This record gives sequence, structure tokens and C-alpha cells, in this order.
Amino acid sequence: MRIEKFEVEEKDNRIHVFVQIPHSSQNRKIERFRCKTGDVLTILAERGVEVGDCVSSTELKNWRDYSRRGAWVFEKKVEKVLDPEPEPTIIEEEKPVRTRKRRTRSSTTKVSTEE
Repeated sequence: MRIEKFEVEEKDNRIHVFVQIPHSSQNRKIERFRCKTGDVLTILAERGVEVGDCVSSTELKNWRDYSRRGAWVFEKKVEKVLDPEPEPTIIEEEKPVRTRKRRTRSSTTKVSTEE
């Protein structure tokens, strides 16, 4: 992929990338192609620029003059500082005291209530 202009600027904690691609021409043997966000990320990685999430993007096509240039805006990549791991706390559960239930026997002899 040919690129005429590739500018990277840093503003307001964001990285702005301006890209311009050449117009397709059969005489100069420049084929039609598209430039998408993945292509821009690849070029940025080759140049050693680390970026975060994409805030705004576009898709460039080299067969129309108005769609040959565009801008991408990326969040600046920030390394997250992790808090130190807290010491593990062991929680011991109290086991409930089991009490035996008294079983009542059914009497085998008949109780007479007569006098």
C-alpha cells in the first residue's frame, strides 16, 4: 500500500493520525485500494507508536479525490498501575453445635384411662 502523507500528532492526551493516499491511475500503475483502521494500526506499530482505543476513524478509497485523505483519533495508551495485592485474609466459619434430637418411643402397651 502506498501512502503519500502520514502524520502523527499528540494533542489533549490523544493521538491524531492524518493519512493521504495517492489517486488510482492506470497510467502510473496504481491500483485501487482501501485504507482502513487496521492498516493504520499496522503502520503505527511499525513506527513504534503505541495507541489505545480508536475514538474516531474513517475509510479511505483512492478512486475518488475527496475520499483519499482522512484522520484517525486514538486514545493515548496508558499503562495501568496495579495496586499491590492485599494480604489474603482467612475467614474461619463457626460450625454450628449439633444437638441430638430426642426420639420419643411409641409405647407398645396400651394405656388404659379407665379406673
